[in-house]
Amino acid sequence: MSSLFAFFLVFFAIALVLPTVRVWRQTGRNPVVLPQSDDVAGFVGKYFKLLIIFLGVYLLLGALNVVRPIGQISLPEYASIVGWCVLTASIFWVVIAQFQMGGSWRVGIDTEMKTALVVHGLFQFSRNPIFLGMIMQLGGLFLAQPDAITFTILVAGYILISIQIRGEEQHLMDMHGITYREYCGKVRRWI
Repeated sequence: MSSLFAFFLVFFAIALVLPTVRVWRQTGRNPVVLPQSDDVAGFVGKYFKLLIIFLGVYLLLGALNVVRPIGQISLPEYASIVGWCVLTASIFWVVIAQFQMGGSWRVGIDTEMKTALVVHGLFQFSRNPIFLGMIMQLGGLFLAQPDAITFTILVAGYILISIQIRGEEQHLMDMHGITYREYCGKVRRWI
């Protein structure tokens, strides 16, 4: 479990901290725009933060041998190898998509600043490659450590991301109109 906690820290640094700093320097604005409101966006932001904190604490406690995997799920031996391959691929996938977004990358929905609609690179194959990479990461985590907690985190993460995507799609439709509608007609939500 210590290697999973190390991966969690690396993924968090590479997929959140570094792009936040990069976009903040490029645009002069904090790209993390998670509202504290009582609407859907606030709900998703709050529970996604709690999910990330819970996952980090669970992996840390496992790395310190305070807890063992809870509710282990039996999978074939090779599932762990596949899980680590998916985890590794997810880092590269997310980082590439974030760089392709450039200054348009945000955590949450930025209603105050109009951003460019990114349709090149990985965005030619998925309207949400970063979220796809995050789902890959949660799926890889489950395969690497198949237990009730990682499975629950995978399911909860998928639900929260799916809700967030719908909010972002509406925001992009409002911002980019027909251009976004045409893009949706050509490129699928996931892949």
